[in-house]
Amino acid sequence: MLFRSDERAFAEAIRRLAYANPCDTQALAIARREATSVDFGSDEAERQLPPVKEPDLPLTDLLARRSEALLLRLIPRLKASSSPPLARDQELYEDLIVSALYQRYFAPMVDPLTAQRGESLAAIFRSFHKDFQRWTAVPMMFPDFFIRAEHAFAVFFQHRLALVLIHQLLQGNSQPMMRLRASIWHSIFPRELRWYGSLLYERMHDVATLILGPSGTGKELVATAIGLARFVPFDRRKGQFTEPFAGAFHPINLSAMPRDLIESEMFGHVAGAFTGATKNREGWFEKCRRGHTVFLDELGEMQESVQVRLLRVLQSREFYRVGDAEPQRFEGRVIAATNRDLSELIAAGTFREDLYFRLCSDIIRTPTLRELLADSLEELPALVAHAVRRCLGEKATPDFIEQLGQEVLNWIEHSPEIGLTYSWPGNFRELEQCVRSVMVRGEYHPPVRRSANVKSPSDLALNRSSRTVETALDTFTTEVRAGMLTFDELLERYCSLIFSRTDNIAETARRLKKHRATIQARIQDDWVAQFRKSEET
Repeated sequence: MLFRSDERAFAEAIRRLAYANPCDTQALAIARREATSVDFGSDEAERQLPPVKEPDLPLTDLLARRSEALLLRLIPRLKASSSPPLARDQELYEDLIVSALYQRYFAPMVDPLTAQRGESLAAIFRSFHKDFQRWTAVPMMFPDFFIRAEHAFAVFFQHRLALVLIHQLLQGNSQPMMRLRASIWHSIFPRELRWYGSLLYERMHDVATLILGPSGTGKELVATAIGLARFVPFDRRKGQFTEPFAGAFHPINLSAMPRDLIESEMFGHVAGAFTGATKNREGWFEKCRRGHTVFLDELGEMQESVQVRLLRVLQSREFYRVGDAEPQRFEGRVIAATNRDLSELIAAGTFREDLYFRLCSDIIRTPTLRELLADSLEELPALVAHAVRRCLGEKATPDFIEQLGQEVLNWIEHSPEIGLTYSWPGNFRELEQCVRSVMVRGEYHPPVRRSANVKSPSDLALNRSSRTVETALDTFTTEVRAGMLTFDELLERYCSLIFSRTDNIAETARRLKKHRATIQARIQDDWVAQFRKSEET
């Protein structure tokens, strides 16, 4: 046996940590606690490592150092062995390498894109390659993921880049936001990173992603994070990646294009295809190279002729320019988004069911701003600061961001039209407009003023004290009588109410006489929990 029992316990804990979803904070915390709690008596092996100045190492350095110490113990055993190790021991050994190299070189990397542009990247790789050879220079066979140091370097870099992008673009610590980030992560990396490192890194573009959510909930930010956090090979001879990471994301807003030009814009055309087509023209699908992403926003507005063309792209990876008989290959990735209920569009005959089934393998749902604030109003300052940064861009100083953010928060808190219980029907888009309005005019007024004695749709969710006075069911009844709910909000509340009583999607769909996918898309976990509390009281 390659490992002693205590060493195996540590290696298995490191494996769980190395392959955990880093955006799933709960799972990550458990994995870190397990990895740091296992004692395998590493002092002797650690003495062979270079000394450190700081007595209290950061967690990443500590785990890397302990992994390296165990590797130092294992290498002599591997070299002395007359037979290869068991398959599970070999995998554990490889996982230790993954942990040691990633924690040493990539976990401390604050901004991967800055590192990619700097001259230091080649130096980082040289040190990485030296350690890589040190740990893999043993008489045993490794899978493809470990054969080339440059491939491991590229995967690790993508891993760090994805983590940074997701947290930069989608900020907040509420439960819905943490669930969203964890969901985005799996659209970039599948649940088993071993599959990704050896094979799926060059096949993820075959998986289309569908983003569902109300208008203004950041669907394009989600798509941007997925599209930019892509795998790019590393050229060890040049000491750089084979192409820049920027410029690989191509957003197309279908509702903003003239209907008669959408096909030409997406797929291109040849000269003479229609009046005004004087020369050949590349469309977005032709410009989108391998590893790049086409983002189709407002998918529910796509006309049927374009749906047929898109279906062919997803089925065969081929498309035709308008007026051309020669097929073109598409090697990129498709991400689509809509705020429409696709099940209803399918039932109405305006959206193809076969296209939906080509898009539904990877679905992400974006929460509303109201849902993000439902757990705690402590989220509001961070969301306002994020909105300020998006409105002002990179040139805004931290002092100005803090000053304007505080002014916005003061206005929200003391405005009789908004207050801390406002439902934000425009979601993040409305919050950004609030920031701009306070910046320019010192005030913001919602488009529809509410009477002070009528509760907002989210009063119960946001005002903790009101829960002891009024149940979620009482609030729902008040909202319906007052005509306060939008069509989508009414459906969400009602579907959540029925599901809270049946606890079964199929039974809820049967009662409401709707497709189960339609019902599932409408159910809101927070409202289900509140309705159940109503029944208990």
